Amino acid sequence: MLSVSESVELPAPANAVWKTLGDFGGAQRYLAVVERCELAHHGGSTERVLHLKGGGSVRERLVLSCDEDRSLRYTIVESPLPVADYVSTVRVDPLDDRRCRVTWSATFESHGSSDEAAREAIAGIYRMGFDGLRQLYAVA
Repeated sequence: MLSVSESVELPAPANAVWKTLGDFGGAQRYLAVVERCELAHHGGSTERVLHLKGGGSVRERLVLSCDEDRSLRYTIVESPLPVADYVSTVRVDPLDDRRCRVTWSATFESHGSSDEAAREAIAGIYRMGFDGLRQLYAVA
């Protein structure tokens, strides 16, 4: 099993950042590659389809969302990414009243690529998300 974990500090309150990240249907706000996000409910599960700019899509299933811990866990159901058995957690931790740390991590198996290529693909998405959050919260 492979793993990736990335984190960033933001000059914004944890609750404000959680409001953005905790919105399972709002990934287009901080992921530049996502054109739009659609939510669907299937037999008690919540899924989102991330429609990617330039074509393609990623379907993910919400496993857990906890406002108290400011954390969200999801799995990839269908994707062009070179991973299988992907489980990811996003967590927002306060550092003080005006700053927080966002940690985005996952475990997965590589699928159709080298382990290093799979790790880099996932880490690159996380870094893109952090860039989007920096823009949302005006971090240079």
